[in-house]
Amino acid sequence: MACGNNNPVPSAFSSNQSIIHIGEPEYTIPEDDEINLNDDPNGAEYAIDEVVEISSPLKGKTLYWLGSSVTYGSASNGVSMADYISKLTGSSFVKDAVSGTTIFSDGSSVNSGEKSYTSRLTNSQYFDKDAKVDAFICQISTNDCIANNLNKRGRITDDDTLNMEDFNLKTSLGGVEYIISYVTNTWDCPIYFYSGAYFSDGNNKTQRQNSNPKGSDYATFIGQVKQIADKWNEYMDYHVEVIDLFNDKGFNNQASDKYYSWATSDPIHPKKAGYLQWWSPFIQNQLEKSLLALNK
Repeated sequence: MACGNNNPVPSAFSSNQSIIHIGEPEYTIPEDDEINLNDDPNGAEYAIDEVVEISSPLKGKTLYWLGSSVTYGSASNGVSMADYISKLTGSSFVKDAVSGTTIFSDGSSVNSGEKSYTSRLTNSQYFDKDAKVDAFICQISTNDCIANNLNKRGRITDDDTLNMEDFNLKTSLGGVEYIISYVTNTWDCPIYFYSGAYFSDGNNKTQRQNSNPKGSDYATFIGQVKQIADKWNEYMDYHVEVIDLFNDKGFNNQASDKYYSWATSDPIHPKKAGYLQWWSPFIQNQLEKSLLALNK
């Protein structure tokens, strides 16, 4: 696995222990001298059918995924870590992901309304409300951090506000709390919000910069989702975690500049190789450790 990076993420980021796979790691980031930039990171060798299952405590589990373009895999022909983790671990999954959508729902007929996270969760044609679900995984959407949407952020409700009808779905933070309440009441399973990888403010992809949404706005949103998780975990019936790729120094520094430029479409969207070799092992490991601890 490639370690280090010519332009590492800021040292102020919290460091994380090196990734330990419960199953034998079969897919890792190649060293720079093994990367041929002419190879296709969405090529046939990264097809789901080519992925070999490894030993994992997730085998037989059912995972539900809710999100937008990153969960869908818009730069990878509709394949994301949701698909890879299922194949790698022998788990089943359902993915309700629509590119461009927001967590907040403003009542419109577009991506911020009928297609929003909360609208699709409530009226999903994919999620079985009677199914036994072992984990619900929700993307912390970058679409909520686009400049024109920042005024929809809203606020975190009081500690004793837990009922679905009390959350303002026209705001991003109200939508996050609604998702927690709805999922717990419907499936009574742990909930995981996951962020994307680190990016800063600016217009240079090779420097991991993005102008709209800006990394600083996304970082603020991730921090607020963590505050919400802390609020809900004060109550016995809720288990909410944030799988924070954005702020994990170890995770971000695994991807060298050469690998990053090859395996991603932009600072937000990986290609198949990026999902399989970089994102999937990290998220899989976090889910495995968490669900093992919960089932003790």
